[in-house]
Amino acid sequence: MGPLLFLIFINDLPKFVNDKYVPILFADDTSSLLSHSNPTDFNNNINTAFKILNDWFKQNLLSLNFTKTKFANFTTKNNNQIEININYNNKFIPTITYTKFLGLTVDCSLTWINHIDSLTKKLSTTFYLIQNIKPHLSTSTLKIIYHSIFTQLCHGIKFWGNSSHSSVIFKLQQRVIRIIMGYVYRESCRELFKGLKILTLSSQYIFSLLLFVVNNRDYFVSNSVNHNINTR
Repeated sequence: MGPLLFLIFINDLPKFVNDKYVPILFADDTSSLLSHSNPTDFNNNINTAFKILNDWFKQNLLSLNFTKTKFANFTTKNNNQIEININYNNKFIPTITYTKFLGLTVDCSLTWINHIDSLTKKLSTTFYLIQNIKPHLSTSTLKIIYHSIFTQLCHGIKFWGNSSHSSVIFKLQQRVIRIIMGYVYRESCRELFKGLKILTLSSQYIFSLLLFVVNNRDYFVSNSVNHNINTR
């Protein structure tokens, strides 16, 4: 049908289901968010919502691809995972422990360990690349190469940047900075980051949060209150 015609075709899907769950549409990818404190009610609600979704598909001459449809149950680490069976006409969708969503790998307990592991593998290639080409290129050129690849740090960092597992990324960042500047392993990087004008992982995390607050001021309630002070 083409991207534009497809978007027009499914344009009424959110209105059809938004009183049952929260639909999230991005291009040809559709996600559904449901929540409930009671496991039994949650199981019933999600199957009801799944039936409504499939009914919409049927009315619009579409069909759900059950091999590509997954279910992720997001809970805190202290809560036990509950068994949820989601089916339609005896066709079941599998439960997964993590999923990719708009470039982020989101796990069910939001530890971000899967995303950080994936990011570490991608950035490790940069470490070996810069290590091999260091003798042949200037510092300014190596810095350009660093930025071209390590910009991946910025994507979604306000979500995963505070994870305890993110220290692995910071250590890798330090190793790359040392190579660019020609310093040996374990030497302090504090002044090296300043010299290259590159933000550390923690600084980039804080900066991203500040930008989010500034760009979304309407989401936050101000604590400032006007007080009338009576003086005698």
